[in-house]
Amino acid sequence: MDRLRWAILGCGHEVHTSVAPALLQDKHSRLVAFCAPKLAWAEQMRDQFGAIMACDRLEMVLSDDRVDAVYVASSVHRHCVHTIAAVEAGKHVVCQAPMAMDIDECRQTIAAAHATDVYLSVAYHRRFWPKARLMKQLIRQGRIGRPLSGRIRVSTDAEACHDKPGYMCAESGAVQGTGVLCHDTSSHRLDLMCYLLGAPDLVTSVTDRVTVGGETVDIRTLLCRLHSAVHLVCEACQNGPQQSDEFEIYGTEGTLTATPFDAGPVLVLDRHGDIERFHTPHPEGPGHLALIQDFTEAVTEGRPPAFDGRDGMLATTILDAACRSWSSRRWEAAL
Repeated sequence: MDRLRWAILGCGHEVHTSVAPALLQDKHSRLVAFCAPKLAWAEQMRDQFGAIMACDRLEMVLSDDRVDAVYVASSVHRHCVHTIAAVEAGKHVVCQAPMAMDIDECRQTIAAAHATDVYLSVAYHRRFWPKARLMKQLIRQGRIGRPLSGRIRVSTDAEACHDKPGYMCAESGAVQGTGVLCHDTSSHRLDLMCYLLGAPDLVTSVTDRVTVGGETVDIRTLLCRLHSAVHLVCEACQNGPQQSDEFEIYGTEGTLTATPFDAGPVLVLDRHGDIERFHTPHPEGPGHLALIQDFTEAVTEGRPPAFDGRDGMLATTILDAACRSWSSRRWEAAL
């Protein structure tokens, strides 16, 4: 197989700005089809990105022999059913992050992929960015000593999601009551902490609904103990006065600060007041490109991707345990 032929399920913001452009740039990929709940959306994306097919029913994609792989970018609460349908049809899958709504859905998805002998990955693409790779290297080299704790703080203003067209933002938080920022954005930062510091162990959490009506959570604070005994704090606040993206790791000998993680080109290492700054620019090209390249190279070479479904479920295990903790008012096991 020289090139992996892709269909994209979903036409949201990240598909438009990063996923589809990444598939066009990857030498091992060919973008074949778009599928969306509204045919007009799929047709617009097909025409814009030069695909050959547009449809509004997933069955049409899964039964088409011209499709080898599916990028699942539907609403989060549909990731599980759509991914399982794709792998059972013999298609390789990259699922948009977060992987699923809870740990049980993650396990079902992984089991289905294993049973059908296809490859599954989850689009936590920041693991492949130079900043994350450098942080991993510095931690392994012992530049901050033994890691002790990590801190995440993400917040957004009231209009942050409304300028992102497509049904992922429109449905995932509103329907399930999790809040786009508290569930979706937080999962990317939690995954980075797992990549850098290890798998989660215990979680406790508190959530509230302050600025929005209905069941949508707009404030979540969680505390997670990793198996490495590192303590992790994650604060997510939606509808605040300004946006923030804070990401820090503290060790016995120093601190790594990557704030803001997405937009900031500088990584700061502080060792007892001795400051070292590293230039870590945003990846050239679409943000998803490195992850797509790794996945397509793995499939075409017949080997597992560097990042699989078991890795992809780690952030969801934290969020799932956080939800259970808020209901039980107790610490909950992440795995």
